[in-house]
Amino acid sequence: MNINYKETLIEAAHAGGEILKKYFGQTLNLIEKSTASDFKTEADIGSESAILTILRNKFPKYNIHSEEEGKFDNGSEYTIIVDPLDGTNNFVLGIPNFSVSIAVVNNKETIAGVIYQPILNQTYFAEKNNGAELNGKKINVSNIIDPNNMTISYNCGYKTDRNRVAFAINNLIISKHKRIVFNWSPSYDYCLLASGKIEAIVTDPGTEVYDYTAGKLIALEAGAKIVYLNKEKSGDNFI
Repeated sequence: MNINYKETLIEAAHAGGEILKKYFGQTLNLIEKSTASDFKTEADIGSESAILTILRNKFPKYNIHSEEEGKFDNGSEYTIIVDPLDGTNNFVLGIPNFSVSIAVVNNKETIAGVIYQPILNQTYFAEKNNGAELNGKKINVSNIIDPNNMTISYNCGYKTDRNRVAFAINNLIISKHKRIVFNWSPSYDYCLLASGKIEAIVTDPGTEVYDYTAGKLIALEAGAKIVYLNKEKSGDNFI
């Protein structure tokens, strides 16, 4: 199936982003999900509703895997994965480091993805084998290869054991890289990687599928490489 996803995915991501901009800076009601630090707000829900309205109108037969509403199986080989607000903790705290993430997967292959940072008005997009772009202009990963000059982001899930987190970050710090960042917004970290702002991302098992599916495609299409430190791709369902 040869479909141009760009226009619809960007339209949907921008619709979600407009909702987020309206709520950003307000006092929100927090609805706890798995842990005290894993919650949703009316901003997440409103963004998701705006996104899904557009996607279901354009792709009515596709499966939907959305963070807040869950999975809707239409028996299709195509699935749209939606994170209406990646970086909810940052959003609630008034930290403008969050994004909207949407990906289209054919079986287990990610074929298109968009990530929108509404505060900076940055739209990252990629299609399989067609490169990656930021606001319509092609982007590439950094050409820095000296570890001492690398900025590296660390990501993990809400339920990742804290001793494991401490061990990972400590090892990254003592490795004497330029800087280690822990942003709690995996989707946007992949955009930073794709556009050459940072040089690497270390991701622990336990991150959600919404957090990395679109971002990994964008980074790969910008020239990034994936290295699995374990033999099993723990939690990594889509490439």
